[in-house]
Amino acid sequence: MVKGALFRKSLRDMQKSKSQFLSIFIMATLAVSIMTGLDSIWFTVQNHADAMYRAANLSDLWVTVQNPSEQQLWGIRQIGGVTQVEKRFSADADTDLPGGPTLHVYALNDRSTLDQPELQEGKFAKSGGGAVLDSGFAKAHGLKVGDTVSIKLNGVWLRLSIDGLALSSEQVHAVKNSATLVPDPAAYGFVVVHTGVLESVYGQKVYNQISVKTKPGTDLTQVVQQADAAIGRELIGITLQKDSSSVSSVNGRIQQFKTLSIVFPLLFFLVTALITQSTMMRLVENQRAQIGVLKALGYSKRSILWHYTSYGVMVGVLGSVFGLLLGPNAFGRILVPQLKLAFSDYKLSINFGHFVFVFLLILLCTGGVSFYACWKLQGDTPAVLLREKPPKKGDHIFLEALPSLWRKMKFSSKLIARNTVKNKIRLLMSIIGVMGCTGVIISALTIKSTLSGITDQMYGTTFTYDQKIILDTKKADSRYLSNLDLDGVTQQAEESAAEVVCPNGEQKMEPVTITPKDSPLIHMQDVAGNPISLPENGILMTRKLCKSLGVEAGDIVRIKRTNNGYVSVPIVQVAYLASGQGIYMTDTYWESLGETFKPTALLVKWNGTPDEKFLTSDAVADSATRESQQSSLSSSMQVVNLAVIMMIVMGASLAFVVLYNTSILNFVERVRDLATLRVLGFRHREIRNLVLIENYFSVLLGMLAGIPIGRFISWIIASSLDERLDLMGNITLPDVLIAGVTTLCFAWIINNVVARKMKQIDMLEALKSVE
Repeated sequence: MVKGALFRKSLRDMQKSKSQFLSIFIMATLAVSIMTGLDSIWFTVQNHADAMYRAANLSDLWVTVQNPSEQQLWGIRQIGGVTQVEKRFSADADTDLPGGPTLHVYALNDRSTLDQPELQEGKFAKSGGGAVLDSGFAKAHGLKVGDTVSIKLNGVWLRLSIDGLALSSEQVHAVKNSATLVPDPAAYGFVVVHTGVLESVYGQKVYNQISVKTKPGTDLTQVVQQADAAIGRELIGITLQKDSSSVSSVNGRIQQFKTLSIVFPLLFFLVTALITQSTMMRLVENQRAQIGVLKALGYSKRSILWHYTSYGVMVGVLGSVFGLLLGPNAFGRILVPQLKLAFSDYKLSINFGHFVFVFLLILLCTGGVSFYACWKLQGDTPAVLLREKPPKKGDHIFLEALPSLWRKMKFSSKLIARNTVKNKIRLLMSIIGVMGCTGVIISALTIKSTLSGITDQMYGTTFTYDQKIILDTKKADSRYLSNLDLDGVTQQAEESAAEVVCPNGEQKMEPVTITPKDSPLIHMQDVAGNPISLPENGILMTRKLCKSLGVEAGDIVRIKRTNNGYVSVPIVQVAYLASGQGIYMTDTYWESLGETFKPTALLVKWNGTPDEKFLTSDAVADSATRESQQSSLSSSMQVVNLAVIMMIVMGASLAFVVLYNTSILNFVERVRDLATLRVLGFRHREIRNLVLIENYFSVLLGMLAGIPIGRFISWIIASSLDERLDLMGNITLPDVLIAGVTTLCFAWIINNVVARKMKQIDMLEALKSVE
C-alpha cells in the first residue's frame, strides 16, 4: 500500500515535469543507441570474419618462396610454436569472360587442411580437374555449378569445370590491383583448384607459398625471423595474417567503428548526467516540504531515497531499452551491407556484454545522480525540511568593484549579471551541456570533411596523372615504354612489396614504389605541405608507416633483395600521404641495391584524347582514370561518412534537447522573480530579455568551450580510425561556423518557446507562499 502510494506520487511528479524527464529519456536513448548501433557494426563484422577464419582454418602467416624444398618445409616445421605447414600455389590469372576479369588461383594438394574455401553450393573434390569458384564472381557473370570457366596461366589456357561455389576468408575484401580501390566481384574473384590441375600448365606440380599455422599466443615476430633464416636467400617475403590485404581491410573497418563507438557516446553520457542532475536537484529542492512530510509520517530513509532514485532509474531503463531497439536497427542494418564485404549473410550481432556496461553507465548517470540529489537532504530533520529554505546570502559581484562600469549598466543588465553569478552551478551546467553538444557536432563535421579531403589530397595534389595503366610485364619493359610515342606526359613506376626489417627486429612485408627521380605526375609533400623530392641516397617513407614501424627520418631499415640477402637503407625523407602508405625510392637507387627496374605501371597525363590503340594492346593489363580512382576512394569512405552524418544528426538533436531543458529550467526556477517584476510594472519584453539574454550568454560560452573539445575528439578519432589512413583531424572555420549557426538557431527557436511560456505566467499562482 505504502509502496503503491509512493509509486503513484512519482508518476504525478514526472507528469508535472514531463518535458524535463522526456529530455533525459531522449538523451539516454541517443547515448545508448549510438554506442550499441556502432558497436553492432564492428561486432557483426568481427563475428562473421572470425567464423570464416575458423571454418577455413586460416593460416597465421604465408611464406612466399618459389618451389619450396622439403628441407625448407622441415626447417619451418621445427620452429617453436608452429603446428602445421603446407605448400600451395597462389597467383592471378586472366579469364576469357566478357570484360577481361581476373581470378586469383589457389592450388591445394589432396592433404591440405589450411585455407579451405567456405562452400556455399556444390563440392570441392580433392582430386580431378574441377574447381571451386568465387560465388560473388559467379553471380556477377551468371555462372553456376556445372558450367566451365577458362583461365590463362603461364601463357596456357586451362578450362575448368565448376564443381562448387564458395567464399574465401582471404577474399572478404579483395581488389584486383593498385588501379582499383574497392572490391568489384565482376572484375576480380578467386578460384580454388587441385595442384594436379596445374601440371598440364607447368609440366609438374608447382608451389610458391608455404602456409603456416601456429599455437595460440605464439610470438609471430620470432616465427617470422626463424622462417626467414630457414628459407635463406630464396625468400621473397613473409605475410602475417593481419597484414594480408583482405584481413587488414576487414580489421580496418572494425577499428573504424570501434573508435567511433567509444569516443562519440562519452559526451552523450556526460551531458545526460549533467541534465539529470539539474532536473533532479530542482525537483528535490522543490519537494523539501514533501520529503519532510514523508519523514514525519515514518517513511524510512531507504524508502525515500529509493523513491527519488527511481525517477532516474525508470527513465534510464526506458532510455536503454529504446536505445537498444533503435541503435542496431538504425546503424547496423543500414551500414553493415554498405561495407561490401564478402560474407554469406549480414545477420546482425549485438554486443550484449557492452550493452550491459552501457546500461549500468546510464543508470549511474540517471539513477545515481537522482540518488545523490536526494541523499543531500537526508541529514535534515522533518522540522527543518518543512520550513522554507532560507535564501542564499547576497554577495557583491566582481563587476561592482568597477564603479565606472557598474554605474553605466542598465538596471536589467545588472539583474542579469547578478542572477548569472548567483546561479553559477546552473550556468556551469548549461555551458558544459552546450560545450558537449557543440564538441560532438564540430568533431563529426571535422571527421566528415577530413574523410572527404582524402580524395583531394591524393588525386588533386599528390597524383596528377589522367590515367594509371597496369602493364603486362612480360610484354612491356622499360625500353618498350620509353619508345612509345604517346601524346602526353608519362611516368613509369614499379609497384611491388618487399620484406622490411626494422631496427627493433620487427619484420613485415610493405608496399614499395620505384619511379624515376624526375617525377612529373607524383608530387610528394611533407606534413607541413612543402614539396619534397625522392632522395637519391636512400628511401622516402610515409609518415603513418613510419609510426606503425616505430622509425623516423635518419633511421636505418633493411630491405630484402630478390634472390639475395638484405641490404641496409636509410630513411632520408618522410612524406605525408593520407592513404596508400608505403616506401618510395628512385629507380637509380633501386638499381644501386643490385635490383632491376621493371615497371609494372605507367602514369599518363594526356595532351588530348587517350591513345585507344595502346590501351587495347596486349601490353596493357588494366587501366583506371584518376577520376574513377577518386570516385572509388570516396565510395570506400562512404560508409564511415554515413555513420558520421548520423552522428551529426544525433549531436544536433542532443543540442536541441539540452538547450530546451536548460532554458526551461532557467525559466521555472525564476518564475516567482519574474512574476514579481510583472507586478512591479516591468513590461513583458524587458522581463523576457532577463531570461533570454542569459540563455544566449551560456550558449555562446558553451560554443567557445566546445571548439577545443571538438578539436580534441576529432584528433583522437583521426589518429586511431584506421592504420592505413593518415588523417590530421584539424578543424576548419566552416565546420566551426556550421556548428555555431546550428546551435544558435536552436537557441533562437527554444527562446521563442520560452518567451511564449513567459506570457502565460499565472502571477497569483507563482506568488503564492510556500505554506
